[in-house]
Amino acid sequence: MEWGAHTVDLCQLGNSADHTAPIEYVPNERGVVCTYANGVKLIMRDQGWLGLGTCSVRFVGDQGWVETGDSGAMKIEPESLLSEKKVFTRVGTSAYTHVANFLDCVKTRRLTRANASVAGQSHIVCHAAYIAWQLGRTLKFDPVKEEFLGDEEANRMRSRATRAPWTI
Repeated sequence: MEWGAHTVDLCQLGNSADHTAPIEYVPNERGVVCTYANGVKLIMRDQGWLGLGTCSVRFVGDQGWVETGDSGAMKIEPESLLSEKKVFTRVGTSAYTHVANFLDCVKTRRLTRANASVAGQSHIVCHAAYIAWQLGRTLKFDPVKEEFLGDEEANRMRSRATRAPWTI
């Protein structure tokens, strides 16, 4: 879940979906295919990456794909898509950029890029995918209510029973 949330965070950002989660989770022998309400598919798997870092993501479109990771390296197919690159970023993940964003937000009172809500949504996606994978069946999910539709067994797996005298 830990590294999954880091990777899913990048996918959520690329899909402009920091505020939501996929509505369907379909497990298969390699992982889980998650589909957003806008039709974009998030394919979660643990093999088949180019090794561009610990948080590899691949964005696939009609004209090709781009894969990158936290190393800052990038592979593009076809290479002609490289001419479309408009935003240039610092190589690798730098603690400087995280700290600079945090300090800027302290001064301006704005939210950080990876704020609690963004992190929470990434974890929700990972947990929902894991539940679908554990149960071995397709699950429908309501990202507003943050619950599975028509599947009580899956919904019970969203939290653990508390021990007396503890309550939430």
